Amino acid sequence: MKRLYLVALLSIGALALAGCGNGGLGGNPEVTAIAVNEGADLQLIWNSVEGADGYRVYCDGNKIWEGSSTIYTIQGSSHVCRTVEVAAYSGDDENRTRLDLTPEISIITDLVADDDITESSWVMLDFDNGTATLVEQSDVDPDAPNTGWFVFYNYFGTPEFRDASVTSVGTARMEVAFTVPYSSIGYLAPGTGNYAVLRETAANAYHFFWADNMSTGYDEMDNNDYFGVIKVGTISGSGPYRANLEIYIQYKVPGLRWVKF
Repeated sequence: MKRLYLVALLSIGALALAGCGNGGLGGNPEVTAIAVNEGADLQLIWNSVEGADGYRVYCDGNKIWEGSSTIYTIQGSSHVCRTVEVAAYSGDDENRTRLDLTPEISIITDLVADDDITESSWVMLDFDNGTATLVEQSDVDPDAPNTGWFVFYNYFGTPEFRDASVTSVGTARMEVAFTVPYSSIGYLAPGTGNYAVLRETAANAYHFFWADNMSTGYDEMDNNDYFGVIKVGTISGSGPYRANLEIYIQYKVPGLRWVKF
């Protein structure tokens, strides 16, 4: 089902750090950032700045575009950025607006496989603030808005991650699906067809994950979804297993598949 993209306006106060005013420039660009092309690319739209000769776009401090337009799309196949800056310039003077796209990191320690139900086997992903939290099954609320849940599972000696939908808890508002375990990864999460709600895992593995909004546009990558990376550290024991995770969530532009951690 086709849907309208939701525009992610990165406010100057929250996510943009404006540069100092210079020369005859009438201010800083006010930038709107939108994930496009199923989240692979980032479209930037900004207002005209009085006195500007033109505009520049920077990725992690490196200039990647210059011109007179007030719209530019960064292609994830060429650039994945932690920070993006849009600058208005006049001669040697330049006013920049900075967008911080660094994913939020959460550290999960002593996650216990669910064959020991007296301890915490679940991870809650809160996409309003980009955090991951270790919880017990009694604390899982599948009706919580903008939230996904997955469990660390011991399937006859094989450690797994399982979305809530393939457990007795049932379907949550956001379905979490995982890629196969990688020994190393880049920073652009893959497209559809690469994810499953149940996935074997291992020590020192990396998984991209896709949190798919169940209420609208299910099974399509769009601007109601979120992406991230699970970095598995050690897995110890044999029953129950215990694991340590680092979880990176790109929540600042919904739908964006850039996870540059």
